[in-house]
Amino acid sequence: MKRFGFIYDQKKCIGCNVCQMACKDKNNLEMGLFFRRADTLNAGEDPLKYFHFSGACIHCDDAECIRHCPTGAMYRKSDGTVGHRKEKCIGCGICARVCPQAAPKLSFRDGRSAKCDGCADLRAQGKNPACVDACLTHCLQFVDYETLTEHRERKAEYPWE
Repeated sequence: MKRFGFIYDQKKCIGCNVCQMACKDKNNLEMGLFFRRADTLNAGEDPLKYFHFSGACIHCDDAECIRHCPTGAMYRKSDGTVGHRKEKCIGCGICARVCPQAAPKLSFRDGRSAKCDGCADLRAQGKNPACVDACLTHCLQFVDYETLTEHRERKAEYPWE
């Protein structure tokens, strides 16, 4: 089975948070709820030492949210991503508590969990996820991890690519 997910090149990120806002707008998320988190973090005592971070569900191989969901609302989709069946969700929040990436979120508006699905509806149309297309510096990609491995091997051989 193929496995798709996000890769993020931290060296290119300028911390603009456009990816986070594009995701929020596309998914019509309530105030304070984000599927993609973009942040600038301090890297030590010196306030001039910082780094940017952009993260969302990484669609784990052995996803804790799937394993612990009591209703089967969290599941593995055919493309290898972790999906969420809203109609099966009871809003218990176990998925949000067990995920090491803090990807599933509890929606107080809906009373259920919600999470990034890699913009499955856009990908079905042959498009990229909203955060990927919005990224100003192209530091986000949504890839087949097999392709990623091939790219990394080629990059090791030809580091100027």
